[in-house]
Amino acid sequence: MNNNDTNRAPRVSPRSRFRNDTKALLTSRPVQALLILGAVVEGAVIMQRHNEAQPAQQASAQEVLHEALQAPIKVVPAPKLAKLEDLKVESAQESEKREAVEAKRLAERYRKSGFKVSDRLAIQIHEAAQANGIKPEVAFGLVKTESGFKTSATSHVGAIGLTQLMPATARWLKPGTTRSDLRDTETNLNIGFKYLADLIEKYDGNTKLALLAYNRGPGTVDRLLKRGRNPDNGYADMVYGRRNSHR
Repeated sequence: MNNNDTNRAPRVSPRSRFRNDTKALLTSRPVQALLILGAVVEGAVIMQRHNEAQPAQQASAQEVLHEALQAPIKVVPAPKLAKLEDLKVESAQESEKREAVEAKRLAERYRKSGFKVSDRLAIQIHEAAQANGIKPEVAFGLVKTESGFKTSATSHVGAIGLTQLMPATARWLKPGTTRSDLRDTETNLNIGFKYLADLIEKYDGNTKLALLAYNRGPGTVDRLLKRGRNPDNGYADMVYGRRNSHR
């Protein structure tokens, strides 16, 4: 064997030499620095494009909001309010029906005792009582005790009508009231029940004392109370139906 052949370097193909040279070039520091710089520049360009696109998007959103604010306000009909009014009317009608039933029930109670009480009169008594804050039971009892439900009733001292009002008392409560006015059912009931309501207030809600004052006069009741005497004469019991009326 020839020693010169043994020590000779192996031959390298052109293709292999190219790959090796390229690898060496790409892994060299200058080329790596250039690649990193290129990546940084590309990232900066992308960010710039993104930032430039944002104002356009924001402007678009602002335009939408502006258009919404400029849009005309639509007035929506309120069918629910109409229904609510209907409910109020129905509620009032139901209340009137209940009051009419209660009035007729009370009238029937007195009819069974022999008093002539029409349904119309019963409803008028009930309505006047409600209007003046008087309990219907007390109102019916007062009319029964005072006049026996007779609109034509007149006492020997001149008290007139269903609640037996003195003309002077009626004029004090409602100036201008005449004797003929007191023959009108509604007028008589409303003035009489207003007088009782005023007396109930005077005696701090004590209906019994108010009834006694209605019958005997507040001056008499006050004098008796001041002297420590009991003003009870049985009138309140007659109104409450605990004793028979002498009228």
